[in-house]
Amino acid sequence: MRRPHLGVLAGCIVAASLAATAASAADLPAPAPAYPPAAYHPPVYDWSGIYIGGHFGGAWMNDTITYTTSTVLENAGTSTKVAPMGVLGGAQAGINVEFAPVVIGIEGTWTATTLTGSRQQSSLLATAGVKSTDAAPWLATAAGRIGYAANDLLFYVKGGGAWMAAEYTQSITSLNPAIVSQQIVTNTRTGFIVGGGFEYGLNENLSIKLEYDYLGFGTKTYNFNNLSYTTVPTAPPAAPPTTPLGAFPASVKSQVQMVTAGVNYRFTWH
Repeated sequence: MRRPHLGVLAGCIVAASLAATAASAADLPAPAPAYPPAAYHPPVYDWSGIYIGGHFGGAWMNDTITYTTSTVLENAGTSTKVAPMGVLGGAQAGINVEFAPVVIGIEGTWTATTLTGSRQQSSLLATAGVKSTDAAPWLATAAGRIGYAANDLLFYVKGGGAWMAAEYTQSITSLNPAIVSQQIVTNTRTGFIVGGGFEYGLNENLSIKLEYDYLGFGTKTYNFNNLSYTTVPTAPPAAPPTTPLGAFPASVKSQVQMVTAGVNYRFTWH
């Protein structure tokens, strides 16, 4: 009997090995399909909620005082301007509702100010002068807001009603500096506010803002009827001759502009 050729024997061994490998591969589970990793989506900032906060900044007032009736001191139509600057600070509270990307809301503010200023002017009498002093101890507003939210950055405009505590002082001074006749009229002026700014969310509850506002209070007339004036300069100790001025009406056109920075804490409802 002939021995099998070595080449034939090697071929048989390789074929058997390949057959065994194929059988083992058939028993393995099919590989799972490959999927791309899920895309990352950053959280969406939500401006909805009730908030409270504080603000501070600067303001300037522009008052035009016009004497509406001719007197021995001023002709009708004579005007003077008082334009003080000051610092301010106060609190605000409001509510936002977001309909992404639109945010609507309402806000109320109360602000204390240092706005006060004076303007001295000459009069028709050589022996007397007129000094006007205006002050606004506090301001208050109630306004609607509408804005556009770019995630955690909110751009907004606002408009509504405004109130101002006004103090108007008219002083009649003489050449003798010790002689002064003065009357103060106080009033709460009503007007409007328009403004705008932007707010940035630091986290879910805390945000900071920068805002500009214009407050207009129109024109209102006040009658300073308790003033008197000195007719001739008189040196002490003689009593100076004074004459009651009577009606001294003056109209005051008033407006305030302010720039404020603030911080809000928002109570969310989700």
